[in-house]
Amino acid sequence: MKIGFCYDTKSDYGYAEENLEYTDFVSLHTVSEIGKAIEQNGYELEYIGNVYKLRNQLMTNTFNCDLIFNIAEGFGSRNREALLPSLLELYKIPHTASDTYGMSINLNKHHTKILASSIGIPTPKGVCFNTLTEEIIKKVSALKFPFVLKPNNEGGSMGLYLVGSMEEFIQKSNYLIKTYSFELLAEEYIKGTEITVPIIGDGEKAEALGVVTILNEDGTDINLYDNSLKQIDNVINTTAFKFEDELKKEIIDYSIKIHNFFGLHDYSRMDFRISQDGQPYFLEINAMPSLCRNCSFEQCGKLMGLTYHQIIGRSIKSARLRYGI
Repeated sequence: MKIGFCYDTKSDYGYAEENLEYTDFVSLHTVSEIGKAIEQNGYELEYIGNVYKLRNQLMTNTFNCDLIFNIAEGFGSRNREALLPSLLELYKIPHTASDTYGMSINLNKHHTKILASSIGIPTPKGVCFNTLTEEIIKKVSALKFPFVLKPNNEGGSMGLYLVGSMEEFIQKSNYLIKTYSFELLAEEYIKGTEITVPIIGDGEKAEALGVVTILNEDGTDINLYDNSLKQIDNVINTTAFKFEDELKKEIIDYSIKIHNFFGLHDYSRMDFRISQDGQPYFLEINAMPSLCRNCSFEQCGKLMGLTYHQIIGRSIKSARLRYGI
């Protein structure tokens, strides 16, 4: 079987590697590591690249892969992660990762939390907006300081701020609206512990690999998992869970419930915060999660006796079962 590998890099869109305004693009190192893992599973591999490169192959009748391994994030649209799967669906090409609907709805943090809340998942309170009006300022004033401000349709902690005053809120909002051109989300800040749950599979076969806690180097809780922490090695990602097993099970159950409620496929990651009184709050879905080396998938996989290439192999197997190939 021949697998085509689709992904975006910063250079595809004219951004330097050190640019932190857009951080969802994959590094060439990760592309290489995933590619090697695909080949270790016995597949023939073709590096294709982004949605435009795939489109060119389809238009020139040079596409000859049996399945696409998709980690493409897209760019410039609130449906950016849905662009490539929509093209694949149009041409009826099997692929890993979620479909057009799953990608599009879950990139909208506000809508995702409204729907998750409807099935009993606890979420922080929030206000979504695209312009600063008196009504919006009034609604946001009901949130306690500090609160979180971020683009509603971006990932990778892009444009993420912990806001401590109304003056700062207005200043940061104007900057983010100008920079990202999408609506923003002002959200209740949950002081406590940041965790993430990697998931592989579909439906009844969906499995949470474990729980990863994100801490400062000294073992204390991080205030905010923004780009300043993600770009330097001063955080600890640990599979050690400092709370009771019952809470861990509750969070894993929430994660599988969310994954299946939205009909996600093959791999996803659920982010939570556990408040200081032990209450978990769902933050967001990553329907296109990081699959880099030493990510939450590999960390949790090691505890299950799985290597990195076996984790990648399981995600491909999940897609093959779905398509019957």
